[in-house]
Amino acid sequence: MGQEEGGSKFAGFPYKPYSIQVDFMNALYQSLDKGGVSMLESPTGTGKTLSIICSAFQWVLDQRRKENLQIRDDSVANQKSEGQVGCDDEPAWLRNFDVNKSNQPPEKKINEKKDVCQSKKKGKGSNQESYRDLFARGEEECSPMDKLSEKLQKKNDAEELSDDEFLLEEYESDEERALGGGKSKRKPGGISICSSSDEEREEDGTNEKEEDEGRMKVYFCSRTHSQLSQFIQELRKTVFANEINVVCLGSRKNLCINEEVLKLGNSTRINERCLDLRKNKKNETSKIKNVGADGRRHRTKASSGCPMLRKHQLQRQFRSEASHNGALDIEDLIQLGRSLGTCPYYASRSMVLGADLVVLPYQSLLSKSSRESLGLNLKNNIVIIDEAHNLADSLISMYDAKITLSQLETVHLHIEKYFGRFRNLLGPGNRRHIQTLMVITRALLQSLLEKDMDYVDTCKDAEKAAGSINAFDSSMAINDFLFSLNIDNINMIKLVQYIKESNIIHKISGYGDKVSRLNEGLALKDSWESYEEESSLAGFQALVDMLLSLINKDSDGRIIISRARPTCFGQKGGYLKYVMLTGEKIFSEIAGQAHAVILAGGTLQPIEETRERLFPWLPLSELHFFSCNHIVPPENIMPVAVSYGPTGRSFDFSYNSRSLPTVRS
Repeated sequence: MGQEEGGSKFAGFPYKPYSIQVDFMNALYQSLDKGGVSMLESPTGTGKTLSIICSAFQWVLDQRRKENLQIRDDSVANQKSEGQVGCDDEPAWLRNFDVNKSNQPPEKKINEKKDVCQSKKKGKGSNQESYRDLFARGEEECSPMDKLSEKLQKKNDAEELSDDEFLLEEYESDEERALGGGKSKRKPGGISICSSSDEEREEDGTNEKEEDEGRMKVYFCSRTHSQLSQFIQELRKTVFANEINVVCLGSRKNLCINEEVLKLGNSTRINERCLDLRKNKKNETSKIKNVGADGRRHRTKASSGCPMLRKHQLQRQFRSEASHNGALDIEDLIQLGRSLGTCPYYASRSMVLGADLVVLPYQSLLSKSSRESLGLNLKNNIVIIDEAHNLADSLISMYDAKITLSQLETVHLHIEKYFGRFRNLLGPGNRRHIQTLMVITRALLQSLLEKDMDYVDTCKDAEKAAGSINAFDSSMAINDFLFSLNIDNINMIKLVQYIKESNIIHKISGYGDKVSRLNEGLALKDSWESYEEESSLAGFQALVDMLLSLINKDSDGRIIISRARPTCFGQKGGYLKYVMLTGEKIFSEIAGQAHAVILAGGTLQPIEETRERLFPWLPLSELHFFSCNHIVPPENIMPVAVSYGPTGRSFDFSYNSRSLPTVRS
């Protein structure tokens, strides 16, 4: 009887469910009703993925039906009240205006918001457009000789270093602006390394602030892309695949279709090259011109330096076809991007706004910076984390930070060069923060080099010193580390905020890289093949990660100091590493925003260990835990240990011997 009731409640299940699947779906449904953190355990082979899909989206559809009924009841009540209070001479269309507007679907409300916002943006930018038109007319009216001389001048300028593009805008913190009583001289909003450009958002109409918070989303994440692809395959078996909007997110390395970028191989270099191409957007937009049929030159808008992002039309076509084809996994998105010749990475990111289900890997959801750059809003939404048995380890390792001695030396050198070049041109706010950065990098360098002088006499002493690990490696708490370097009086939170808002990373690294290339006699034009294995941008990002780590509580982690080891060849190692010890703070940010967080897996016990590492603030009485037995009865299982095969040879499946023909036979 219970199985029949469960089957009728979860009509989207494609088969007749087992009792164990009905129990799991009921437990998940109750967890979503209750909200908060829940742990659901179901062994491998019990149809856990299919049960998650059918239960979660049945709950979402039921909630939407309840909301629609509530809206309808409110509309009827409003009509009755307006009929009693309103004037009899009032036209019917006027009385029903507000009612019809409240019954609009969420998609239509979002589109209306976008139209209003875009009209406001056009109004604000009318003066800028008029200036651009004025300059464009001036260029068209130039004589051929002027155009030729201008072209030659631009060519000559390209061979020299233009410093104006690296100059920072004047910066004032929020407190300084409040004390000054004036308007801020900097642009509002932060600059994220991984964020899309403002122009693309205006073109696509996908402003993150316009997201309809009333539209509930489900975020499903797992460890690997193959597990996410398996989830999409299970989703296609259900009726929900045609009723909901699905988007699958992946990394640049998995979704990039630019062969020149893919040749770089390393994930870090692929990310940097992608960001570098998008950083060149404005420069390319201003230079590309085409000659029309009338013989006059017209500006052509180029969206990016990457050939896969130059046409917004193809990005819109990608989104349209992806929505029409239903649930697509990573491989399907790549195939669609190749067929259209447009980037599936940025196209899939732009589909997050209108999606009901977002499928993504651990890192994209658990990392706060990734959530911000992708525009993921967890507020009052559902988060389902599959394979959660190793969630604590993945979460903690994700927030580790490391910077090497060579990266520190490069970053410190670039900051000094930049400050020496632009010192007299920078405002007081920029000067103060850049000097603070130099103090910090100098102190971090000192912590890695202070014991070098003990072992520089001979090559024999250097080799002896390299073997004594304890003399060079140590660990410290965050506060002890800051006190030992005399940088405990620096406000790291404000410094990190300045780095994010001022775009100083790109300014200094770009200036330093161009100076280095000019000194080496290389062409100014970007030649990524000659790029160093680790560019200065990677070093700056490592420094930012380390500064973010120093903001954590003293008990959250430890600083590992591995000092430089001199050798007879003059090579040195050395690094600073922050190791996170608990994921409480990180997980609390997710649980505090989401309506419900579901941790699912085959084996989640002992739950006490997971609770202590992720959410110790949650009492066991408030934690909803469900565990079901395997569909195979215990009496039907007989574990047997086999140590040798039919030939009498002992089994040895170690890495070195498992491929030998004798073992296989």
